[in-house]
Amino acid sequence: MLSRLSLHGLNRCLTQRVAALAVTAVQQQLIELAALSTSFRSQQVPSGDNRCCGSSKLIRQTQQFLHTSARPAQDPQSAGKAASQADGSTIQDSDSITEGPMRAYLDGRNSGLFRPDPRQENTIKLLQALYDQLKQVHLEHKRPSGLTTTDHIGLDKPRHSWFTRLMTGSPTKAQQTKLQGLYMYGGVGVGKTMLMDLLADSAPSSFQLKRTHFHDFMLDVHSSLKKYHSHQDPLVQVADSVARESKVLCLDEFFVNDVADAAILNRLFSRLWENGLVLVSTSNRAPDTLYENGLQRNLFLPFIEKLKKACKVHDMASVTDYRRLAHHHRGLFFTDDEREEELQARFQEVAQPHSTRPIRVDVIMGRTLDVAQAGGPVCFFTFDKLCNANVGAADYIALANKFHTIALSGVPVFTADIRSQAYRFVTLIDVLYEHRIRVFCSADGEPMDLFVNIMTLQEARTQRSNMSKEQEDALVVDDNLGFSKDRTISRLLEMQSREYLISHAEHHAPELVMALKEANKNSEAAQAAQAAQA
Repeated sequence: MLSRLSLHGLNRCLTQRVAALAVTAVQQQLIELAALSTSFRSQQVPSGDNRCCGSSKLIRQTQQFLHTSARPAQDPQSAGKAASQADGSTIQDSDSITEGPMRAYLDGRNSGLFRPDPRQENTIKLLQALYDQLKQVHLEHKRPSGLTTTDHIGLDKPRHSWFTRLMTGSPTKAQQTKLQGLYMYGGVGVGKTMLMDLLADSAPSSFQLKRTHFHDFMLDVHSSLKKYHSHQDPLVQVADSVARESKVLCLDEFFVNDVADAAILNRLFSRLWENGLVLVSTSNRAPDTLYENGLQRNLFLPFIEKLKKACKVHDMASVTDYRRLAHHHRGLFFTDDEREEELQARFQEVAQPHSTRPIRVDVIMGRTLDVAQAGGPVCFFTFDKLCNANVGAADYIALANKFHTIALSGVPVFTADIRSQAYRFVTLIDVLYEHRIRVFCSADGEPMDLFVNIMTLQEARTQRSNMSKEQEDALVVDDNLGFSKDRTISRLLEMQSREYLISHAEHHAPELVMALKEANKNSEAAQAAQAAQA
């Protein structure tokens, strides 16, 4: 029979031994200690002896710590796979899911807005996991501290019991774990942007989430660099300014093809991640293929490695392009012999009741862009003016902010002679799509035909032997354009759909929404009737 004195001595011994344990070996040692401590509880010790209380409290804290620390952290992707196996690759609705992107996705599924898609389901699980992590830290930390790496959600570090501090030490800045963002990549039309927007739309203001297009973000960065040019290190000032305004940054279409962007991304995001910013991004390209074959790419490679550490990289490869499922709508893309006359007539029709005249549009940093024909919120441009001149994303964004409809005349089939113009056209469509601008276009071919000569290096290797001399002369072998063309084709097709036009109207012309929805309803009814007759 052990004496009460020996029990008191064990209490002191336990405390001393626990304090000396290395964190890596603590769980096994604690198991042994807990078992030993539990055996003492069975001894006949007078219930009124206060010296036993410390031992009982230590036992409870030991067991509580064991229960908490021994529980394996569940990886969101693993959880997603387990859920898929359990329910046949579908997400089961639950009353416990009350908020976040998952709730919005389930509501869309229940209403028929979204189709069942295992890739989208796995992705929404990752987004919900990130949402829950942000929410959890927000609930645990009540006051801004400015000291910890969890400041990326603007809140203080958690309190720890004396026992946890004894076991792990007080958390230092280096020990705090930054939340890992999410980098989603995959082909066109698989739903990357739509799913990211569910996170952005469901995020509370406390997340300080900013959602923007990569083009827009980099333009703002370059503009801000001029603002801070008198500082010793303008880029640090810009990064710190971004981090103060946003704790979660959602970037759509992460795509690097500009050497000026490539040169600063590593230092810019290194500073942002040091400040605790969480990045969520969509892209058509895997991180390792960003800025592929770009100038001085070796200087860009460190950014790729940091990106893969700061974000969970998630492949959204899918066989379904949802944009191609959208109903194709005539009257926007003109390719026949009278295409220029048809485009001009359509432009004059939608410009009414405004008269058309030349105007000048302000662009950033004091620049302006001349518009030959503008009628209210509608304008007309030739392809040469927008894509064969010294213009870029900043000019296109200025147009998108000024006009809600653009008529574009004379888009050619792209060849090796107009590679630069093809790059500008891709950027133009990206910007107009992002701003939900309605586009009327006359072109030398359908969207897929415009890019028939553009191939990746791998495509060229496999198809070159079957080409004629004329085809080979027109060939554009360019990995960046080769990957971008699918996105641009997909967007050009979607921009002709009634669904896109409804979205455009909701953003810019609400008076058209009812008529467009009614037309869409009638079209679906006609298709259903035809299917029933067949």
